Parts: sequence; structure tokens; C-alpha cells
Amino acid sequence: MGIFKRIITHISIALCLGLVVITVLDGFNPMMSFLTSKPSKLYIYATCAFCVINGVITLIMLLTSSDCKKQ
Repeated sequence: MGIFKRIITHISIALCLGLVVITVLDGFNPMMSFLTSKPSKLYIYATCAFCVINGVITLIMLLTSSDCKKQ
């Protein structure tokens, strides 16, 4: 189960960072119309921030619990 949590955590961080890149690209090239309104951008930024924070906290918890088991 530990490997599954690590894989899911890494995937969620990668997807969130990819979404941030798409949002930035939409800012540079609005003709592509990836995003259309400010509320949707704010919602996506908030979702990315919460997901990255959750992923980082989960990684820290997993790393500290595996370090404790090794000692």
C-alpha cells in the first residue's frame, strides 16, 4: 500500500504542475482559449495549490514513517 500512495502522490503533483503550466501558457497566448474566465483560473489555482500541499504533506509523512521503521 505504501508504494501505491507514493505513486499517486507523485502523479497528483505532476498533474497539478502541468495544469499550472497550461494556465501560464493561456496567459501568454489567450487566442488558444484554454481558460476563459477569471473565476475558473482562480478555482484551478486553488485546486493546484491544495493538491500540491496535500502531496507534499503525504510525502513527508511517508518518508518520516519509513525512516522511523528503518531505525
